[in-house]
Amino acid sequence: MKKQTVAVVKKKADTWFSKYVRYRDAQKRGGEYYAPCITCDKWLPIKQMHAGHFQSRRHNSTRYDDENVNAQCAACNTYNQGEQFKYSKALDLKYGEGTAEKLEKLAQEYHKLTIEELNDIISEAKNNVSYYES
Repeated sequence: MKKQTVAVVKKKADTWFSKYVRYRDAQKRGGEYYAPCITCDKWLPIKQMHAGHFQSRRHNSTRYDDENVNAQCAACNTYNQGEQFKYSKALDLKYGEGTAEKLEKLAQEYHKLTIEELNDIISEAKNNVSYYES
C-alpha cells in the first residue's frame, strides 16, 4: 500500500473541514441549507459558499481553527480578497472582542501538521457533517 503524503491528506482535510464549516454556519430552509456570508451577510445555499479564512490557509496554526474559518460568499472571499477589515469586525461580533487580534497572533506561530493530526481533523469534520446531515 502506498504511503500518503502530508499534502494529499491536507487536501482531504481541507475538503471535509470546508464542508463542516459551511454546515455549521447554515440554517435549513425549505429542505436546503443556506448560510450567511461572514462579511456581507448575503444568504446563499452552502454549495455556493466558501469556507473563508480570516488568516490565510498558509498558516497551519490557524488553517483548521473554528473561529478563523467561516462561511463566506465567493464575491467576498475571492473577488474582494477576503474583505479582511470587514472580516475582523465580524469575528469580534461573532466570537467576542479581540478574536481577530488573537487569530492574527496565533497565525504567526509555527506549526507543522502531521498526517495523524490531519486524519483527526478529517475524522472530526466527517462526524460533524454527519450530525448536520441527519
